[in-house]
This record gives sequence, structure tokens and C-alpha cells, in this order.
Amino acid sequence: MTDTNKPLPAWLTLGADAAIVQLSKPVELNSVRVDRITLRSPTIGDMRAANKINKDDDEAKEIQLFASLAECGVADIERLTLRDYGRIQEGYFRLVSDNVDA
Repeated sequence: MTDTNKPLPAWLTLGADAAIVQLSKPVELNSVRVDRITLRSPTIGDMRAANKINKDDDEAKEIQLFASLAECGVADIERLTLRDYGRIQEGYFRLVSDNVDA
């Protein structure tokens, strides 16, 4: 779990309804080359959908959820480097934290 009391990393911009994650290298999302990913704030429906699709696989649930929040395909998320996936995870946990002052 991410320590949400630490200062934000330079690659992360947080708002009340979104986290913008600067990637370490550009990737293709929905066939468009991007250098950042915006995760919108999750809804209960997003969580339920990810749980329904991937009942017994926590990793697959998380990937499905991130794809939904980034409005891209699961395969797009799976092509991220581990470094950038870690950034997405931290952005997500900061976004859903009660400590967001945005």
C-alpha cells in the first residue's frame, strides 16, 4: 500500500476526480501514442464490474479496473513496463485516499 502522507512524486498530478500519471516512456493506448495516463475516480460500478469479470484473480481485477479508469483496453495496461504499472498503482491509491487535498 502507498504512503499517502508522502509528498507527491513529480510524475503524478492529483485532482479530486482524476490522477494524471506521467509515464517513463510513451506507450499506445487505444492506438494513440501517449506519454501520460489519466485515471478517473472509480465508482462502485467499476469495482463491481472488475470483481464480476475476475472473481478469483486479484491481479486481473486490478488490471481490469485500471483499464476501465484509463478508458483503454486491458491489453494496453498489460503492455506497460513494471515501472509505469507501479506508477499507475500509486496514482490509483493516492486518488482513492481520504488524504487528497485537491
